[in-house]
Amino acid sequence: MAWCLGRRGWRGVAGALLGLAMGQSALAAETPMVRVQGETVAVASRGDAADDPAIWRHPTAPERSRILGTDKQRGLEVYDLQGARVQSLPVGKLNNVDLRQDVSLDQRRMDVAVATHREDGRLAVFEIDAEGSVSLMGLVPTGLEENYGLCLYRHGDELHVFTNAKEGHYLQHRLEIVQGEPHLELLRYFRLGSQPEGCVADDARSLLFVGEERIGVWVMPASPEAATCRELVIEASAPLKPDIEGLALYGDQYLIVSSQGNDSFAVLEASPPYVLLGIFRIEGDPESGAGSVVETDGIEVSSQGFGRPFATGLMVVHSGPNAAQNQNYKYLDWAQVAAALDLPGRE
Repeated sequence: MAWCLGRRGWRGVAGALLGLAMGQSALAAETPMVRVQGETVAVASRGDAADDPAIWRHPTAPERSRILGTDKQRGLEVYDLQGARVQSLPVGKLNNVDLRQDVSLDQRRMDVAVATHREDGRLAVFEIDAEGSVSLMGLVPTGLEENYGLCLYRHGDELHVFTNAKEGHYLQHRLEIVQGEPHLELLRYFRLGSQPEGCVADDARSLLFVGEERIGVWVMPASPEAATCRELVIEASAPLKPDIEGLALYGDQYLIVSSQGNDSFAVLEASPPYVLLGIFRIEGDPESGAGSVVETDGIEVSSQGFGRPFATGLMVVHSGPNAAQNQNYKYLDWAQVAAALDLPGRE
């Protein structure tokens, strides 16, 4: 494993050790439970199908926001905040999806989503209009044989795409749109020692968090001009358990990590020394019939308000087994997560 043992590097190690110590003591206590506040309809495909969500916020009417979710056997699904399917785009076997709003591309401002296309190493690039309607702009090759995980990064006025493969390869591209057609320019390559998937970029701090499923979560510079050395944020050991899957950022405050091995979610400070603040699990809602969350792959969270019941933020998580139905995505009220873990600064 690679380490950066400069001043920031030692702070990262200290944070990881502190988090591990806190996690071990937390094992003796009961893990807080957060109740599901809503869910999407099931994806169309059977078996291991749903995987990764992204949140698009309506610019003037947050209650009309949209959730994008991949179906690994079929394409991209689009849901409203009540969980109803409003669009289905059968564009192939998509795995991870991420989006950015109000970016400068093709000589205008637009909202863009990008997803990994696992069949042939391409990325599916989508435009989202002002009412949340999603349309495919095109498929563009990355150079990888099989794309796996993905996240977007806003680098000044540019939009970059981080894409990885199961062998640990990572590519950083600049995404450009020319007369409605997407193009990629390769900027940087690096490699992890084993299988990655989830990643998330902190645009403001120019940082990239990457998950290595059996090892843990790393942080490194996101700028294409920076070195590719990295620091360990948290290990894939107690209170977590491999595989490390989804990563998400709640504003600039918290990093959330899904631990598929024990169906738990870790919340850490999103800045050094990345202190572990707590662990929670997700229980079902007996009144609505929404089930609990297990075997999570992708997650997403927004610190913006979406109206009731998501006034202080919304978290969306993939759920594996879903009673007798196909897999789906569950919605959480961030205020309940903050209350369960007594997070600093919650409203």
